[in-house]
Amino acid sequence: MKYILLCLCFLPVSLLAQECSLKKGQDAITSKTTLTTGFIELNGTTLSIDINSKEIDFFFVLNNQAVKCLDEETEATVNYEGGKLKSQFRNSGSMNCDGIFHIIFKNSAYTNSYLQKMAAKKIVSIQLTGSSPKPFIISLTAAQQQMLLDTISCVVKESKTVL
Repeated sequence: MKYILLCLCFLPVSLLAQECSLKKGQDAITSKTTLTTGFIELNGTTLSIDINSKEIDFFFVLNNQAVKCLDEETEATVNYEGGKLKSQFRNSGSMNCDGIFHIIFKNSAYTNSYLQKMAAKKIVSIQLTGSSPKPFIISLTAAQQQMLLDTISCVVKESKTVL
């Protein structure tokens, strides 16, 4: 009976614990700790969020053959749940024809307001516009929206540990 009561006492604590599984690594040059989500499959693209002591890098790889060449003028419009809120980001990476797009935030003791918004609101879609005449839209399913929200919340929380 004591063991059952003890288990019931710890049940609320275990329910509140968030599954936050980031892969830990080490920078080859600086030997500092890095964290990564690994590649996450989203409709028509893959995303990896890499964290080091200086930056948080949202690294998109477009699998669509129609949109391959991206330059510094390419923009990503992130549409949030409800349809009224949007955030726009420019490609932080260099010009490439490999379908690679970066959104980079500075990693500091204070979380960037755009990153806080991404961790608080579900992302419905991401639209990439640039040199191609037709924008590339990444529409997320409800399960992908929740998974991305949980992942970004985890990234925001854990990014402070590598400073």
